[in-house]
Amino acid sequence: MHNHGAFTPGMDSQAAVKAAVMCEGVARSVRIACQFGGPLPSAQSGIGYLYDRYQNVYGQR
Repeated sequence: MHNHGAFTPGMDSQAAVKAAVMCEGVARSVRIACQFGGPLPSAQSGIGYLYDRYQNVYGQR
């Protein structure tokens, strides 16, 4: 998909859309952070927590 943008696969369409929405949110956050000197890296100790939150909390009803 030349010049299409982010490609977000998932186990089903709902998972793919969830990943796309998350990707758009991250892109927005990075763009805003760049206006204030650039994004700061996340601490390695918090990566597992953030992954768990994405898998089990974000987008859940």
